[in-house]
Amino acid sequence: MLFRKAVATDIPQLIKFRKILLCHEDDSSMDETFRNYFDSSLSDKSLLVWVADDDGIAVSTVCFCLCRLAPRFENPSGVVAYMTNVFTIPSYRRQGIVSKLVSEAIDDLKTQGIRKILLHSSDMAKPLYERFGFVEGKNYLSINI
Repeated sequence: MLFRKAVATDIPQLIKFRKILLCHEDDSSMDETFRNYFDSSLSDKSLLVWVADDDGIAVSTVCFCLCRLAPRFENPSGVVAYMTNVFTIPSYRRQGIVSKLVSEAIDDLKTQGIRKILLHSSDMAKPLYERFGFVEGKNYLSINI
């Protein structure tokens, strides 16, 4: 198993995983939108994606949307990584793949000077993230406008 950053040739698999996560696996209406997002965001480095590659096929992924906020004492760069799209093909689950992906990604983010990672987790996945040191914070408010 190879753990690496995603490249353009991974985009079809990233789209597939995104659609599964959104419970729209058979809906192709957003494929071009997803393709454009992954292509432009990987190119401009506003999205960092790590994949577990089994013989040339991405079988697991973790994505980080990078956003620059005002610097803080605990995060001088101001860059925050929002972890999303954590997915593993069912036959590859329970093998420590996501743990390895998250660990590799955290090391990479540190080398980039990124000191803050946010995520929203399912109850089932919380113990995994807590083992890395993530702590539950306050919820946020949002509005669709």
